[in-house]
Amino acid sequence: MPTRTDPSLDGLQGRVTLWQMSRYFLRLGALGFGGPVVLAQHMRGDLVEERGWLTETEYEDGLALATACPGPLAYQLGVYCGYIRFRIRGALAVAAAFALAPFLIVTAAAALYMRFAGAWEVKAIFYGVAPVIVALILKACWQLGRKTLKNRRLAWLFAVVAAVITLAFKQELISLFVIAGLLGCLVFAGPRPPLPSTSSGTTPSTRVGWLALPGAWLSSTTGKLFVFFFKTGFLVFGSGLVIAPFLKVYVVDQYHWLTNRQFIDAVAIGMITPGPVVITATFVGYVLNGFQGGLAATVGMFAPSVLLTIVAAPLLKRYRTNRCLQGFLQGIISAVVGVLFGTGILIATAAIGDVLTGVIAMTSMAVILKWPKLPEVSIVTVGALLGLAGYYWLHPTWL
Repeated sequence: MPTRTDPSLDGLQGRVTLWQMSRYFLRLGALGFGGPVVLAQHMRGDLVEERGWLTETEYEDGLALATACPGPLAYQLGVYCGYIRFRIRGALAVAAAFALAPFLIVTAAAALYMRFAGAWEVKAIFYGVAPVIVALILKACWQLGRKTLKNRRLAWLFAVVAAVITLAFKQELISLFVIAGLLGCLVFAGPRPPLPSTSSGTTPSTRVGWLALPGAWLSSTTGKLFVFFFKTGFLVFGSGLVIAPFLKVYVVDQYHWLTNRQFIDAVAIGMITPGPVVITATFVGYVLNGFQGGLAATVGMFAPSVLLTIVAAPLLKRYRTNRCLQGFLQGIISAVVGVLFGTGILIATAAIGDVLTGVIAMTSMAVILKWPKLPEVSIVTVGALLGLAGYYWLHPTWL
């Protein structure tokens, strides 16, 4: 990520423009591998610690908001960052910038997939990249927990319990976040300093513009794709991986839009490409109805995150100093750290199935610990190459 060069940036007084914010999220969407926890950690390091575009309190509020509301966690957090500095226009600009690169990349991948259907290379790339992603997720989980939970023992206990429950049920539970927040009202409620006044004094607008869809999108298949993924967007909590079982029930079993093999490949492409994992929606839409189908599915999937952020963020800022709300947010933050770690373990059980994938995962972890500033994309690329070679020679049957 670009380094801070303007000496006038001082905490919240950092003079960020809408273009700078949009450009940052455009690049994060293009280069951000590793899933929600890795992207969230990037935002904390870049926007809070390095550039000073957000305060630590604002970031933690955004993380809690992104967890409490439906929507892919990292994407929701990014939209919140845009809203907190530039209100609705910032939320819309970041929403478009963050999703643009993953959309274009997955659209290109889907086009190649349709042309070379049945090629073993897709499975082989996933075979090698998945263990690398596991290493990135687990490392970032630890960093995120260390910086957001700090030395609060009860907060770490919440995180451990949330991780164990996630592993036991093998999914993210909405009720877990609600319970953690309610318990937080009891055990974490306490005085916190109020937010400093922000550089933007604009009054939030209560009017939300409707997305204008081109007429071509209203064809039967495209319209169904938009409506289906718009409803699905309200069911995604935390990471996009939780939505995979839900998607399979409808996309494969009920609507028969994809075969089992195509669906597995779609999830693989969602994982190995940058940006939120729910960009899998783009692949599904493209396979069914080309470019306009992919666009309709993408807009439908991400629209709920934007709408909910615009509605919820002003309420959060207004009642931020409420002691009960402080405890509720701390409870949710603690739970999300544990849930993301548990999700990382679940991904590991699916991604590591033989000696080679185990070696790739451990080596990746060692490399990112030894050289923490090494770009993730380079590690992912090496994983993809090892996957291609290993799959060709080993022909693993467990995938």
